[in-house]
Amino acid sequence: MTKRLFLSFLLILSLTATASAQFRFTQNETDGERHLGGPRLGNSKNQIWRTGIVIEPGATMNSMQFGVPLPMNWREQRIISVNEDRMGAILANQIQHVPHPAGGTEMRVQLGAMRLTQPIEIVLEIELQNFELLPPDNPSQYIIPRQVPRDVGQYLQPTPYIESDNSTFRRMFNEITKDRQTDWDKVEALYSFVRNNVRYNDVAWRNDVKGALSVIRQPQGQWSADCKDMTCLFVALCRAGRIPARVVRVPGHCYAEFYLELKQDTRARNLPRGAFPPGFWFPCQVAGDYAFGGIPEQRVILQKGDSFPDPESSNFRGKTIWLKEYFMGEVAVGTPDPRFRWVRETLEK
Repeated sequence: MTKRLFLSFLLILSLTATASAQFRFTQNETDGERHLGGPRLGNSKNQIWRTGIVIEPGATMNSMQFGVPLPMNWREQRIISVNEDRMGAILANQIQHVPHPAGGTEMRVQLGAMRLTQPIEIVLEIELQNFELLPPDNPSQYIIPRQVPRDVGQYLQPTPYIESDNSTFRRMFNEITKDRQTDWDKVEALYSFVRNNVRYNDVAWRNDVKGALSVIRQPQGQWSADCKDMTCLFVALCRAGRIPARVVRVPGHCYAEFYLELKQDTRARNLPRGAFPPGFWFPCQVAGDYAFGGIPEQRVILQKGDSFPDPESSNFRGKTIWLKEYFMGEVAVGTPDPRFRWVRETLEK
């Protein structure tokens, strides 16, 4: 007889790693390339991200499996190499890399039945190049898109803890932006509103995310939140105004991105037809030093987006705002529950 064990960890702003060759590099802007619009690449640094699990001896388990989120290629993040040597050849056919359309990917490993007589260490080492992003030269040329590509449209919908379909957010959007002349100024007004009206709570970051509505349901003038809920509020206000926006997660922190496109006359005048994307993602740090349209961030990007399968739900059909680490299996009666620890660390290159 066995007992079912499910251990899932919400790594509120933790770490991650990727499998490389199976993921295409996105179109990157490198030194010497013509800048086509959007935020510009700044200084970069190389670093190694280590992620995985160490399972201690003692337990006998069946159907053992675990999953960890992995970094992806983004314009400001490039995967240089992946070292899977420490994964062990025995796991070669038991590793699955699962991409999520919302903006993240994860590694799932099926270990099956195991009697743990010695520690097992399963770790990926990923070398990354991460760039800071600089604001655009002429922000007034960017507008709220009337239509967006299908992959961007998902960031107009409500997601866990970002209740943008609540009518309160639409009313707030209209009030906050009513006197702003350009679309860039409208987004910056939303950004400034959250920063000026929500006190940063440096204790709440240890707690689970509560969401955008939880912030504005506090007594007026007493709103407080951490970076997670402040970011959720900004994203909800953007989506309520039909501005695509999403959460970006890095180790120990999160910030937001919003999506605008170039004016039609700017495209026609400056760029050949079809030579650029219709719009661009711009970062903004809602909690922390002022950073709008660009950001000096060079930490590993763990995810972009805020709606991912929740391993605590049946068949992963439920949704959660974060990609989660999880470890599950069936523990044989008479043996202790497994002891394990996650490996999450950044090494300077």
